[in-house]
Amino acid sequence: MVKRILVALDNSAIADKAMRQALDLAKLYKAQLFAVSVINYSVIGEIDESSPSPMVTETIYYWTNSFQKVLDKCKQLAGELGIAHYHQAMLSGYPAEEIIKYAEKKNIDLIVMGHIGKSAAAGFLIGSVSQKVSTHSKCSVLIVK
Repeated sequence: MVKRILVALDNSAIADKAMRQALDLAKLYKAQLFAVSVINYSVIGEIDESSPSPMVTETIYYWTNSFQKVLDKCKQLAGELGIAHYHQAMLSGYPAEEIIKYAEKKNIDLIVMGHIGKSAAAGFLIGSVSQKVSTHSKCSVLIVK
């Protein structure tokens, strides 16, 4: 039985499809929905925390705001659909690793994600993220096309 669903979101069109699929499944199964976005700082480059460059600061700000909007959209739609238990998190690190760790920590039954999307920092294609998650996750993974 599916009781806890995780949806991995970035700001791509395919992630929007994955979001809607996860919302439908959460409503159908009366499941808790966990939405996550992962900012991959390694794609931005070296970050000098004592004095980050203005470009790095702006890039982090852009992706943080962009992903927060996606998470907030998911929250709004969850509310409209009557999904009682919605949780969201913005993570940082390598997307596949962070999604898998979060899923294990939260005892997720099903991960829903797009087959390809944007990395958390620079718009690179990340088909390998869905492949890594589906290969290494301990729970089922639904890859949306």
